[in-house]
Amino acid sequence: MSKTKNDVAFLFKVIVVGDAATGKTAVTMRWATGTFSESYRMTIGVDFAVKIVEADGKKVKLSVWDTAGQERFSHIRPMYFRGARGSIIVYDVTNKKSFENVGNWLEEIKKHCERIPLLLVGNKIDLEDQREVTTKEGEGLAKKLGIPFFETSAKTGELVTKCFTMLAKEMVEEAEKGQG
Repeated sequence: MSKTKNDVAFLFKVIVVGDAATGKTAVTMRWATGTFSESYRMTIGVDFAVKIVEADGKKVKLSVWDTAGQERFSHIRPMYFRGARGSIIVYDVTNKKSFENVGNWLEEIKKHCERIPLLLVGNKIDLEDQREVTTKEGEGLAKKLGIPFFETSAKTGELVTKCFTMLAKEMVEEAEKGQG
């Protein structure tokens, strides 16, 4: 079977985690469909989106699992983490508690996944007048964790695609290291 330029080089499962109402679904849907809704329903268990992106000249199919952030779903989340090759941890820049809980999400990922590329994302930057977490705080935490950091707006689309593209590139690099 010969490969064509349309062949997908990699298929990666990505989990999107973070507290409830941080905009995980909005970020995922903005990336997958280019749309935004003011009213999303609470995620029950997991939502799912698939899209092909280009990373380092390779077609990469991302299967993105948007997990429920509520504590009452913590017992089912581990089954969605299985097989994940990357993760985006989302907090809401207008909600300090969601930022303070990033460490808990990191622990949950470490508990249920092998070492995988991570991104820290502060969402809702379009609500600047309600901001409780500074860019500097987000950058500082990401630096401490040794992971890339972005601030996004699912509403305007600002930097959403860049997050997924960056994660795809990191996952391709990890996969190619493993093959080498």
